[in-house]
Amino acid sequence: MKLRTGAYSALLALSLSAAPAMALDQIALPDEAQFPESIAISENGDIYTGSVTTGHIVRLPAEGSEPVIFVEGGTNGAISIGGLLLSPQEDILYACSSDLGLNQFSGTAAPGLLAFDIESGDLTARWDLPGGGLCNDLVQAADGTIYVTDSFVPRILALKPGADAFETLLQDERFTGDGFNLSGIALLGNSLIVAKFNSGQFYSIDLDAAPNVTAKEITLDQPIIAPDGMRALSTNQLIATSAAGALAKLEIEGNKARVTMLDHPLNGPTSLVLHQGKIYVTEGQLDKLSGEKPKQFTIAIIPQ
Repeated sequence: MKLRTGAYSALLALSLSAAPAMALDQIALPDEAQFPESIAISENGDIYTGSVTTGHIVRLPAEGSEPVIFVEGGTNGAISIGGLLLSPQEDILYACSSDLGLNQFSGTAAPGLLAFDIESGDLTARWDLPGGGLCNDLVQAADGTIYVTDSFVPRILALKPGADAFETLLQDERFTGDGFNLSGIALLGNSLIVAKFNSGQFYSIDLDAAPNVTAKEITLDQPIIAPDGMRALSTNQLIATSAAGALAKLEIEGNKARVTMLDHPLNGPTSLVLHQGKIYVTEGQLDKLSGEKPKQFTIAIIPQ
């Protein structure tokens, strides 16, 4: 699906109001990884990030050697790269690819989830989103099921181990709206937590109720502007990026959450991952997609 006119309006309006900031510690990204949307890190410290404009997935080796293009944009249907996730065995990198109309590969493949072999970079599997949509972010449960948020179609998709196609876990009209809707996703206990980018709403889905799952809105004690990437901290805590330039910690009890905004201003954060006591945050600066391209894209490193 090509990007519709004005689809980034919410992101532009919110992120442009935040002053750019420099983190205490950063990793400079090569131009091949411009406008990064997501991040994954292996146990040994190899970093993977993808670009929504080049379609590349870039690997930054832990030993500090030069970054390499792990997957070339335009190959195997890689158009604009969104959510990234390493398998538990770290032998597969899962990547969301969607068509945002931002590069020459637009129109060449359907939006979907791609799986790449870590050793070779070869595509091992591909699952298209049924009927199109936007593959935004993903999480994998202990039983191997992968859950994906769709930003353009009001649904959460499920891919069971060995399945050839996605199933719809939940479709809910509350997930509709202008621009980008469902964004980040995390697993707390046996409940999925999803964020809605354009409204700042959070929902909880109890997987124990399957197949009759429903979404319950979580009431926040203070708003989070444009929530995007999320990671679980514990069975009832998670951390999320705000496109307005911040990180938010949520402590969830039932259908309520206490929000703590962390004192680490960021430049257009899009996603994060936790590694060895630190938070690695992609500063995607997606608010600048329609303007002058930033001179540098970075991953901020913040103490957890």
